[in-house]
Amino acid sequence: MCTSGQIIGSLLVLSVLEIGLGVSSVAVGAVSFSLVFTDAEHTTQLGDSSPVWSGVCVR
Repeated sequence: MCTSGQIIGSLLVLSVLEIGLGVSSVAVGAVSFSLVFTDAEHTTQLGDSSPVWSGVCVR
């Protein structure tokens, strides 16, 4: 049986992991968004403004 300290510790680790993944998802989305609009020869498409978490883009 797990003690309450072990449960709190595992919840803390999972919470920090989830926050880290969320921050990295926003960072990757911001970088990809800026790369799309700095490319001069790229025409704007429907999926350019889609968030990272909506799926994988295939060109």
